[in-house]
Amino acid sequence: MANWIDLFSLFATIAVFGGIIYGVLYLVNSVSQGVASTKEALANKGLHISDKGVSVKTSKRFDREDYVDATQRGFIKAMNAASFGHASSSPQSIGRSDSNSSLKKKNRHD
Repeated sequence: MANWIDLFSLFATIAVFGGIIYGVLYLVNSVSQGVASTKEALANKGLHISDKGVSVKTSKRFDREDYVDATQRGFIKAMNAASFGHASSSPQSIGRSDSNSSLKKKNRHD
């Protein structure tokens, strides 16, 4: 026959495991609610996330002329950033001077 200590141990064990299970379920529920609210906030901004990937909603359509203009702007920015063709980037004439070792050789031969 089980005495009161055995029954108390049984109920304490059930309470501990029940508390752990409740905590895990609460944590999973709060994480899933956080993910759902984040998805909803991103959907309001135009990003739709699903298990297949991310889709972006834009309010503007680009035609061929818009793409050509953007490409030309990119080329112009790249040319302006390049160092060739600018007057300020022309090579400076570097003055020639003898090194210490060549000066020592000249002094020995003199």
